[in-house]
Amino acid sequence: MRILIAVPTFETITPDTFQSLWDMDKPCECDFRFVRGYDCATARNRIADLAVEGGYDYVLMVDNDVTPPVDALTNLLSDDVEVTSGYYLRRHDLQTRTTCACRLADQDGKPYYNYSTESMYPADELATLRRDGQTLVRVHGVGMGCALVRTDTFGLLPYPWFDWVNYADRHGVLSEDLYFCSALKRADIPVYVDTRVACGHMLRHVETPD
Repeated sequence: MRILIAVPTFETITPDTFQSLWDMDKPCECDFRFVRGYDCATARNRIADLAVEGGYDYVLMVDNDVTPPVDALTNLLSDDVEVTSGYYLRRHDLQTRTTCACRLADQDGKPYYNYSTESMYPADELATLRRDGQTLVRVHGVGMGCALVRTDTFGLLPYPWFDWVNYADRHGVLSEDLYFCSALKRADIPVYVDTRVACGHMLRHVETPD
């Protein structure tokens, strides 16, 4: 098995991120790349191209300001699904402590997809699920700050896999990571969060459950 570990970045990688990738357990053959000088959607598409062209089995995308735990890759691989992700606090949500993971819709007539802040998982709730033994949680979508994608998945989706959408009414956007998750939904490919993979994000750290 071969895995491409890749970082999309405008300029460089934070030292903490590089250290976490260096220290991370690697249970199989892994190569490292980072793509810079592009917008994030273009960089992610380029990374996916590299994974496909290089014949990799999986690609692990890690944002340049996210620090995965040492067992992140081992745990994500053990999930054995097309798309699975760690979780981390959203950069600007210090008070509410919401994460990058979007809940599945409630059974009250809401649209399947709702990427508002209210739909985000509280970090503490994911930690509680982990303590209760639920390691894999199906979600609407995730930020791609620490996400493992089976490379064959890209062949099931139209190109571009990642794109940034500005809505015509100028009242919203769809970021490139959630664009990818929307494409997965249309292809009936589920997205999961692994509650064991609690990552740091720009000095914002999620407490790992005991």
